[in-house]
This record gives sequence, C-alpha cells and structure tokens, in this order.
Amino acid sequence: MLLIDTNAILEYKKLKLFFRTRELVITEPCLLEVRKIAREKKDHILLELIDKIKAIKTKEKNADKSILEVAKKYTLSVATFDKLLIKKLKDRGIRVLSSKKDIFREFS
Repeated sequence: MLLIDTNAILEYKKLKLFFRTRELVITEPCLLEVRKIAREKKDHILLELIDKIKAIKTKEKNADKSILEVAKKYTLSVATFDKLLIKKLKDRGIRVLSSKKDIFREFS
C-alpha cells in the first residue's frame, strides 16, 4: 500500500493513480484537505475518486503530522511532492516517492 499526500492526489490526472485505488491510503486530515480543494474547484471527478480510497484515522489533525504518524506506524511508503515533508520523512527512515517516475515505477 502507498500512503498519498494531498499534493500528489491533486496530480491525479497526470499520475493516473486512481486506477489502483485498492493500493492507496490517505489520512483523514489529508482527505479533508482534498475534499475542500475539490469542492472549491468544483472537481466532481476528484470528489468521486477519493471516496474509493481507504482513509486512516489519526490522532493528529495536521495533514503532514498525520502522514508521519501513519507512515511510521504501518511502515508505509509515502507519495508526496512537498519538499519539507520529504525531508521529515527521510529523516525518520520512511521511504518516499517524490517524483512521477518513482510513483509510476511503484505500480509497474
């Protein structure tokens, strides 16, 4: 399974991630962020697609902190383009997919 950050989800058209929704998970704080952005942009396709992804509850309310919590707890790799989050994840020994090429390779 791959834990996916908000900014990676927002690239769904380029990444074609949602063909593999059973292999993706998201934290609840990230899910709330994505829903808010999708509603603001009136992106009904994104709203429909994210409902197929398993959301993991966390103690953390902050999206980045929730990703750190879940990735460590379940030993999950994380897909993100957020440079600060990438550094925090790598500092904790968490595997990061930080390019489209890395993400494509993960699913091939």
